[in-house]
Amino acid sequence: MVAYKAGPLQRLLKSLDPHCGAALVYGPDAGLVAERATALASYFAGQGSTDLVRLDDRDLAEDGARLEVELRTVSMFADRKVVRLAAGTRLDVPSLKALLEAPLEGALVIEAGALRPDSALRKLFEGHATAATFPCYSDERTVVDLIDAELDKAGLSIDAETRAYLATRLGADQALSRSEVTKLALYAAGKGHVSPEDIDAAVGDSAEIAVETFVYGVSGGETKEALRQLVRLATAGTEPSVVLSALGRHFTQLHRVAAAIADGGTAEQAVRLLRPRPHFKRERALIAHSRRLGVRRLLEALPLIQEAIKRSRLNPDFERALAERLVLVLTGERRLRAPGLT
Repeated sequence: MVAYKAGPLQRLLKSLDPHCGAALVYGPDAGLVAERATALASYFAGQGSTDLVRLDDRDLAEDGARLEVELRTVSMFADRKVVRLAAGTRLDVPSLKALLEAPLEGALVIEAGALRPDSALRKLFEGHATAATFPCYSDERTVVDLIDAELDKAGLSIDAETRAYLATRLGADQALSRSEVTKLALYAAGKGHVSPEDIDAAVGDSAEIAVETFVYGVSGGETKEALRQLVRLATAGTEPSVVLSALGRHFTQLHRVAAAIADGGTAEQAVRLLRPRPHFKRERALIAHSRRLGVRRLLEALPLIQEAIKRSRLNPDFERALAERLVLVLTGERRLRAPGLT
């Protein structure tokens, strides 16, 4: 029926066909998937009483016909039934396709993780006449909208620079990000305006701070500190792929500043143009590190980081070793080679 692009859900729902009775919500952002699934369940429920049925792999393992039974039977005690299913290995797509061919007594909302374009489940919903898909990918605009909405509800204002800094302190999970902004709003209640100091005091955890310390340790050539933070992050359960991605973003910003300086511009102006802009406490270090490394070395470093990210995804068991080796290369403990790490 419709494969919606990522965007504000309320706007998307306004264009949803009234005959739509099934929705697939998927993407790598588990928090955003859960939020949108809740909103869709509420949309399908309407204004009357609702019988909300939650199912997952355990339910389907106990009774393979459970999904069909729930969608084919009328609720005895409510005006409308909505079935919310967490997709797993027990969900049989051919059987689901047959189920969707006839009118349903209840609406169906399926939650899934990241799905490839050739996923059978995704293709079924994208091509079905009475179904719709809602991809969930967090981006800068989504985070900004979340920040503005939550702070506005709390009667707080925030300037563009501080908002950009807050966005860098939030993670990829929509629900967790909303929780952090809500916590910030409570901390800043009564002040009228959110400051960077409020963000430092209320938002983020030690793992997030460790990631920032790690990337600046690498670009500053502080091998021991960078490796120490890497161990700290691993102990806290932070995936090496997350750390490497943060390192890639950091070195990209360093290259932009270094390139601007090489072209005759000022470092300060280059930093102001960065999106997201680094915290003002880090700006001097960013400029110093970009000058220390220079355009040429940063150009050599960027493909090394991308190669490490690629290899870590292909070989999860060696993520830690790849990250440590990359640190040694980028901090000068090992000779810099491109494009590989060997």
